Amino acid sequence: MKIAVIGGGIVGVSTANWLKKYGQKVTLYDRNEPGMEASFGNAGTFAKYANVPTNSSSFFYLFPYLLFNKNSPLFIKGKYFIRAIPWLTKYLSNCRPSKVRDTSEKLTTLLSRVDEGYDDLIKDANIEDLISRESIMYVWSSKMFYNSAKPDFATRAKTGINVEHLTHEQISEIEPNINNIFYKGALFEGSYFSKNPKQTTQRLHKLFLSKGGAYINENVIDININSLNKVEVVTNNSNNNFDKIIICAGIWSKKLASLFGDQVPLESERGYHISYKNFNPITHPVAWQERGTYFTPMNDGLRVAGVVEFAGLDREISTKVINFLSRSANQVFSDIPRHDNEWLGFRPSVPDSLPVVGQSKKNPYIYYCFGHQHVGWSLGGITGKLIAQEATANKTDIDLEPFSIGRF
Repeated sequence: MKIAVIGGGIVGVSTANWLKKYGQKVTLYDRNEPGMEASFGNAGTFAKYANVPTNSSSFFYLFPYLLFNKNSPLFIKGKYFIRAIPWLTKYLSNCRPSKVRDTSEKLTTLLSRVDEGYDDLIKDANIEDLISRESIMYVWSSKMFYNSAKPDFATRAKTGINVEHLTHEQISEIEPNINNIFYKGALFEGSYFSKNPKQTTQRLHKLFLSKGGAYINENVIDININSLNKVEVVTNNSNNNFDKIIICAGIWSKKLASLFGDQVPLESERGYHISYKNFNPITHPVAWQERGTYFTPMNDGLRVAGVVEFAGLDREISTKVINFLSRSANQVFSDIPRHDNEWLGFRPSVPDSLPVVGQSKKNPYIYYCFGHQHVGWSLGGITGKLIAQEATANKTDIDLEPFSIGRF
């Protein structure tokens, strides 16, 4: 079959590579070079432990703090708050304990297969040099927030996730260059990270091309079904027909899905990073929980990434958010230089914290793989594999119905 994949981030290039493994003729579309949107600026963590949704039960009770405290990692830009209310209401409604348990079970189904989705791709693309097997560390600076996380530890323990709990002293022993400000910590065994997400995605893209894949560096402006039941992908410069398409376009997937009558409550959670070139005081990614901020030792220096800002697709970088990240970094590290880069990207998020993976309910030639929220980097490989299985054989290793766009 001839299959088009729309979107060249980690989800799209993983999907394209799995389709090639299954013997298909594949064309990948992206308006930018691969890996330049959300896949470029994330914390790089393969977080197999992240099976507790961001809208956990504790989030509901902490929401007022997150809205009004100056040290909160949640930002809502001015008038956008009114527009975001319907999405936030749905998001908060999913904080019910029964719903959180259900969501966690479904996330576990995917996250327990992270290695299955990536191991072959990492080997085939020869990118082990970009991967660090150092575990990811969570740290808490307050007893209150640490205690609020205890139900999450219990949930993870039930699903077989191994966590090494750390005392104040043990944090300093593992990462001696961190300032002495943290109350407790945790190391997640089996987690790992990419030291350069952009290069990781682009090497996977090169692997795809080396296997005979085609790449069209153009903006998709329309998708039609012609009289021969072929899917016509239209750009500013070309029209091409395919047997099927898979939409992996992140936040822009909502508009493309609507072309076929598939409606999805997809919202942009804007994420940021600042970086410190040639400054690398740690060996593990360290996630300060109260600040929603990751400190990741990339191969060119420290990356400080995180926060959530609701402001739509406005490309303007918020000085307030940048100052928040910079202030957090200065609290964690002494003698830190001034950051030399600022970045903004768009996490595609749905209010039930589950990705959209599966066939369209409106059109049998259209498939979706988007909406991964905070775990797109972790789940790109396995969801790419699963959607490739469904598109090529209509048979998958797990049931994809819980992730169907038809749930909305």
